[in-house]
Amino acid sequence: MKETKEFQELVLGERKSLHDISNQLVVAQGMASFVLKAIKKKGDEGAEFTKEIERLEKVLASVGKITSIVQERREFLHSMSEDKK
Repeated sequence: MKETKEFQELVLGERKSLHDISNQLVVAQGMASFVLKAIKKKGDEGAEFTKEIERLEKVLASVGKITSIVQERREFLHSMSEDKK
């Protein structure tokens, strides 16, 4: 495929978007981890939050999966722009 300036701009734009999404995922993961640890640290007092703990663990698992998808896409786009150099 012949590389065009428009193609490179498209790739760079998507990489920037993925970077921005990744930053927000890091914040979400960090905050959810913080809350989860705080609840678990309460021990018996936190026992009433069993459902919330399960939900936060599911949130963290989902954020981890999304992060992996974003990383794979970023690597693919990076390789596309490097292949053209």
